[in-house]
Amino acid sequence: MVMNSPGSEGSGGSSGVLAQLRASNPDITGAALVTADGFAVEADTGPEIDEESLAALAADLLARASRSSEEFGNGRLDELYARGDEGYLIVVRAGAGQVLACLASSNATVGLLLRDVRHAAAQLA
Repeated sequence: MVMNSPGSEGSGGSSGVLAQLRASNPDITGAALVTADGFAVEADTGPEIDEESLAALAADLLARASRSSEEFGNGRLDELYARGDEGYLIVVRAGAGQVLACLASSNATVGLLLRDVRHAAAQLA
């Protein structure tokens, strides 16, 4: 389901970037542009993914990991990568106050996945 925000219609908006991201890498099963406080701005996911939960958890994970990184002297964290038995979760900052959260299958090639997600985040910033 894709939620449209004002000004995002067509290929130039965030919905176009998310759709292009999923189309360019078939291993990506869901993508959401999320505010830093955990609200979905845009999402391109399958029906099995709860967009509100993805948004809230992704923002929280990056905020907590960033605080830990700062605590240990590594500065603000810009991305988070997690691998589970069934796939990947990647959360990347996408400009001021936004993050891009992506879910991918366990078959994904990590280097290509990171490249595609980082590129999309830069477009959304």
